[in-house]
Amino acid sequence: MRLCLIAAAVLLSACQLAQPGRTPAGAEVNPVTIEQISVTVLDDLSAAGQVPVMDAEPRPAPEQPVAKSEAAISPADVASPPPPPPPPPSQPPKSASRIACEKGGGAWVAAGKTGTMSCQTPQRDGGKQCNRGSDCEGQCLARSQSCAPYAPLFGCNEVLQDNGQRVTLCIE
Repeated sequence: MRLCLIAAAVLLSACQLAQPGRTPAGAEVNPVTIEQISVTVLDDLSAAGQVPVMDAEPRPAPEQPVAKSEAAISPADVASPPPPPPPPPSQPPKSASRIACEKGGGAWVAAGKTGTMSCQTPQRDGGKQCNRGSDCEGQCLARSQSCAPYAPLFGCNEVLQDNGQRVTLCIE
């Protein structure tokens, strides 16, 4: 039966192609839909240098996994939800130095390149104009000639000494 259908389709397409004015050159009629289709022979393209010739044998299609019916799915097949994230690490207990720093209005900060924790306290005269170190509670900043807003100043800073001399002070 199947062979008869194929033979009939071939004969039908041959009959339709034999009719004059029915299909343009380089076109054929699809025997199933009876529409014109364009046919290009790959040998002609490879000879013209448009398509590379492949000598490899076609690979067989990979086997598709057989899907289980919903009734056949076991609890082991269902992925369990991911575990909840671990709780955040608890804060280490505050040291007596840190408690005293924060009680006095200071900030407990990592200091310098080593990251050692230190208390940095705000200065009452921060931002006030100064001409020498003795004019300030903390340091007199040389560039702005104003008192530093907090102490100690970590890193390298140009300051004015008590005699008004400009120096670079580095605290790591």
